[in-house]
Amino acid sequence: MEMAEIGRVYHYLLKHRSIESKPQLRKSRPDETLVASILRSASIDQLERFNDFLAPQGFKLVEFDDLTRGVAVAGRVWILARNGEVSASSFLSTERVYSEMNIRGKDSREASAVWFLHIWLIYLSLIYTRAGRGVSEVSSYVDATFSREVLEESALEHITHIRQMGISDGASVKVVAILDGEKGKDVSRRVNAFLKLMEAAGLIQESEKNEYQQTLLGAYEIAEHYDKSLRIPIDNTLDNIVNIVAPNSEHEETEELTDGID
Repeated sequence: MEMAEIGRVYHYLLKHRSIESKPQLRKSRPDETLVASILRSASIDQLERFNDFLAPQGFKLVEFDDLTRGVAVAGRVWILARNGEVSASSFLSTERVYSEMNIRGKDSREASAVWFLHIWLIYLSLIYTRAGRGVSEVSSYVDATFSREVLEESALEHITHIRQMGISDGASVKVVAILDGEKGKDVSRRVNAFLKLMEAAGLIQESEKNEYQQTLLGAYEIAEHYDKSLRIPIDNTLDNIVNIVAPNSEHEETEELTDGID
C-alpha cells in the first residue's frame, strides 16, 4: 500500500470502524469499494506494517472472510478493533453521549450518563442473556436482532420494576430519582438517542425500519473486552441495575460512560 492508500484506509476506518467488500444489509458507503479493494490487494507484509502503525494508537485491523456467518460469499469484512494493550479512543466521545442523551436540553450530565448506562445493560440483556448466548459467540451477531419497540418496552418494564421496588438493597437515591422521574414519551426519546449513538459507533445497524442487528464489530468488541468493562447481565442483573451507584463527580461519571461504550 502506498502512503496515500494507507491514509485513505485509515481515515475511512476511523470514521466508520468497519469495511465490507460486499455489504449485506446496506448499500456500499462512499469510498468503501475503493478501500476494500486496497486491503484485498495488500500483501501480508503490507498489512503487518499497517497494523504496526495502528498498534501504538491502541487499534488493530481484524479481517473476516466468508467462512464467518453474515459475510457475503467471496466477501471480506475488516474492522478497526481495540487491541487491549494501549488505551484507544472510545467509539463515542463522552461529550457526544451527553449531548445526544440530553433530550430535554437541560438534563444533567449525570442523568444522561445514568440513562445511557441502563439502556446499554438492557440492550446487552436482549442480545445475550435472553438469547442464551455467550459473550465469545461472535458469529451469533447475525442472530442478535431486536426492535426499537422491544428495547423501549424493556426500558419501561425496568422503570416499573424500580417504582415497585423503591429504595432498597443499597440502591442509589439519585439513580432511582432519575429513572423514576421519566415519562413514557421521554423514555422513547432516550431509546431513540441510544440507538442513534450505537449506530454512529458502528456497534449496531438497522436491518429493517426500526429493526436492528448487532454488527460484527460490536460482537467482536464484546467478546474481546467485556471483562474489562461492563459484564454481560446474568439472569437477575436487570433486577439489580438500579443498585448501580450514580457517579459522584464529573470525572467518575466520564469513567462510567467510557466503560459502557468501550
